[in-house]
Formats: sequence, C-alpha cells, structure tokens
Amino acid sequence: MGKRDELNELIYEYYESRILFGIYKYGEQLKSVPQICTLFRVARNTVQIAFSRLEENGYIKTEKRKVARVVYQGSEELFRENVVTYFALRREGIQDVQFNGNLVFSSIWEKGIQNLKQDLQKNPGGTKTAGQAASEPIRLYVDVLNTFHNELLLGLFWQNMRYISYFYPPRNDRKANYAVEDLLSAENANRLKEETDAYYYNIYLGIMEFIDLNRETYHLEHETQIPFIWTIYRKRPQVRYTLASTIIREILWDVYPVGSYLPSLPKMAERYHVSLITVRRTLDVLNSLGVTRTYMGIGTKVYLESVDIDIMGRPEIRENLRLHGEAMQILALTVRNVTHYTLESVKRERRKELLQTIRMLHDKNNSILCIDVLLNFISSECPSASLREIYGKLRELVAWGYIFSAVLMAAGQMEANSDDLICRMEDALQTDNSEVFAGLWQLFVEERLNSFYKKFPLWNAQGDRFSP
Repeated sequence: MGKRDELNELIYEYYESRILFGIYKYGEQLKSVPQICTLFRVARNTVQIAFSRLEENGYIKTEKRKVARVVYQGSEELFRENVVTYFALRREGIQDVQFNGNLVFSSIWEKGIQNLKQDLQKNPGGTKTAGQAASEPIRLYVDVLNTFHNELLLGLFWQNMRYISYFYPPRNDRKANYAVEDLLSAENANRLKEETDAYYYNIYLGIMEFIDLNRETYHLEHETQIPFIWTIYRKRPQVRYTLASTIIREILWDVYPVGSYLPSLPKMAERYHVSLITVRRTLDVLNSLGVTRTYMGIGTKVYLESVDIDIMGRPEIRENLRLHGEAMQILALTVRNVTHYTLESVKRERRKELLQTIRMLHDKNNSILCIDVLLNFISSECPSASLREIYGKLRELVAWGYIFSAVLMAAGQMEANSDDLICRMEDALQTDNSEVFAGLWQLFVEERLNSFYKKFPLWNAQGDRFSP
C-alpha cells in the first residue's frame, strides 16, 4: 500500500465520518472534485477512487458532470450515537494527542516556518494562498509541512488528523481572514496558526464535555479504548521489512553474534509471531543485504558483510533508505523535546538503567545502535502513548541505516568515532541535566542525518522527492 492508497483512505474516511456524524445529510451536495483536489493537494484520480468507495458503501451517489450527492439516511439519534461512539472510544488517545502532540509538531512547525520564510525571500510578493488558508486552515499546516518534502512526515500528520477526526468542527464555521492584500507571509502564517490552535482547542473542550455527558447513555464508559496507531505505507509488503529491521537490531546487539546461526524457521516463526513464508521472505531480504547467508540443509549464518553500492539501484533498497532518511529527519526535528519530556518523567532507577546501556556503546562505534538505545528508551518509557507509538515506528525505520554502514564498509570508510559524545551524554545523565542530554541527542542525530545525505543523495534522482 503506497502513498496514493494512503490519500485515498484519508479522503474516504474524511467524508465517511462527516456523513455518519450528520455533517453532510441526505440530499446535500459535497464539494466538487476539483475543489477537493485543491483542498487535499491530490490528483483527480485519487478523489474519484475515494468517491467510488463511498458510493459502493451507500454513502453518496455520483453522476457525470454533477457533484456527488449524499444518499445515506440517518436519524438525529443515530448521528448522535455515531459521534459519541467514535470519540468515546478514542477519548484517552485524543487527550494524549491534544496535550502531547506539540512535543512533535511545534518544533516541526518552527522549522517549517523558517523554510517558508526562505521560500518567501525567493518570492518577495508572498504566496497567494492566504485567502484559501484562512477558510481552510488545515491547508496551511500542509503547506508548511510540504517545505520538508518528507512523505513520512506528511503521512504522520494526516494520520493524527484522521484519528481525532479533525475534532468534528461545524461545517463552514471559519470566516476569519488573515491575508494582507491576498498574500500570505510567514508572520501571517504564525498568526493564523495561533488562531487555529485556539479554535480547535475550544472544539476539543466541547467534544470532551459532549463525550462525558453522553457515553453512559450508550454504555461506552467501560469499553476498550482505541489507541493511535501510525501505519507506515509501503509499496511492498511491510511485515518482512519490519521483521528484518528487528533482526538487524538484534544482530547488532549480539543477540545473534556474527558467525552464529539464526534459529530454525519454525522457531523464528514462533518467536516473532509470523508465518513461515514471512520468515523465508525476511531471510531473503537479510541475505540480499549481506547481513546473513542461507545454506541449504544447514541454516542461516550471520555475516554482516559489506555490500556493493550497486545495491542502491534496487527499488526496495531505495524505498527503505528513503524511509530511513525521512525518519531521521523527523527524529532530528523532534528528538530534543521528546527526550527531555521523557527523561523528566521517569524514575531515577530508569535513568540509571539508561546510563548503564549508554556505557555499553563505547566499544560499538555504531550510530544505529546509539540511536536505537534512545528510541528503545522513549518507545517503552515515555508517558505519552502516541509518542511511544511514533518513536517505536521510527525505531524500525532507523535500523535500515545499516545499509548505509554496510556500503561505507565496502568503500573502506568507517563511521565517525562517537566516544566523546557518549561521554558527554553520560555526564549529563549523571548530573541530572535533562536539557543538555536532550540537546546532545539532537546534535548527534543531525550529524548522522547530514552525513547520510552527503554520502547518499538518492533523492536527486527522477521519481524521488527529498532534499535535506
């Protein structure tokens, strides 16, 4: 499932929820396809696929040269129950996203605004989208995020929006205009964001009150909560790559030392809770990366060999390295805030355990392992469930940087020594200086990100979209 499928799903769920909630009612017309294309920044075909699904499921009726019309019929009581059910089962997660989401998105916004200012310097007249941004504030967020050219980041944002269902705002409720002569400046963008944040916060408060007043009516107070899940959309099946990422991390941590054999296929299937065919496909991936070699009738041996740079021409390798680079950029933008928050929230015993793990890194000289230590800590100890989910997924993608290390080995290049930085991290932990500790991690990740793109400017190629 690739990017196009993700956008289809986004548009489908957007209109499905609004029809089920009674925002769009029987007989009403939706926006035209060109209007929706402009709103979501998608191609016409993407909208049409989503509309086909909506029609198949009995929500709308489409006709040639006419806008889609709602055919779903529901009572006010049913609409009310749909709203209560959706939000009541996500109450805890929505609270989490509301209060902790800024730990991720505030720093991304600040950097994005800097990018926007640079764009505006190249175009002193401003960006002629202010009127549209004022009426559709979500578009401003998307425009700012698009300055990173990071599909993974944009997907994370949209999935957050899908989870909270945009806080169910009344239709056509925003009329404010922050344009100056119909031009959008970075300053106007910041002002619009502040107003939009306040607007959505009031909607959030209203939704929480609505849930608390009505969930007992529908016997939802004891139902299991639905957490936020970040799905990474790939062009190829995901399970084998997720498992390969896990095994690479375990090999680097000497769970499976170089020279040893991996467990048998049935034991691996049992250990990782996957099918035998998934294990076989995962081993094919690991063998192609020089991580392992499979000997017929004997088993699969761990090698961690260097690999030829020609491997970069393979589509699946390029996709995984693209995701690695985009994950590293998200990490570079957010790691300071999230690390500081997590470290300040945990007990002293967990800090001591983290210190002991960091001390184990001195003889490793492996940036992937270093980052894995932090991501493992945050994804298991952070008080925020949504941040644990996000950093757990980043941990999977960061491990694909092993390919980067393997190619450098083939070229006779070694990673930069990290001992000095590790010592400074130890000092910061020992003195309980969470702010310095978090800053050191940001510095470390930024250096590795810059090194990655300097060595592998993969996204200059046609069909790829990324620049550091």
